[in-house]
Amino acid sequence: MKKVPAKPRGRPPKPGGPTPRAEVQRAYRARLAAAGKVMRIVDANAVTVQSPIPDFDPARDGVFEREMIASMRDQLRNALSKVGFLEDEVARLRERDAEREREREQVERDLTNALKDKITLQDEVTRLRARRR
Repeated sequence: MKKVPAKPRGRPPKPGGPTPRAEVQRAYRARLAAAGKVMRIVDANAVTVQSPIPDFDPARDGVFEREMIASMRDQLRNALSKVGFLEDEVARLRERDAEREREREQVERDLTNALKDKITLQDEVTRLRARRR
């Protein structure tokens, strides 16, 4: 007995009408495959005798995936909070450095003025000694 091909279900799509979800999904998978990104679809509810992955148990492996994703989520949350803390620390250090730079410039000005005063006083002392002689 010859098997008759199944007829497509539902109405045929209208020209210019919305694209069916299945077609959108097929096109997406084709784009991924063309880009070299392999996407494997696993139906956890399907019971197959020959699994493409040896020792694949959907219940066990699915739980492992959830645990891994939860762990990655926690690591990401910790990393983001650490980044936020470090950004605050960097801002605080930059502000402190700017204040220290202002203090250094003030001390430099004070020392320059003190040196000018010293030289002026030495010149004045020299002139006074020259007058006495």
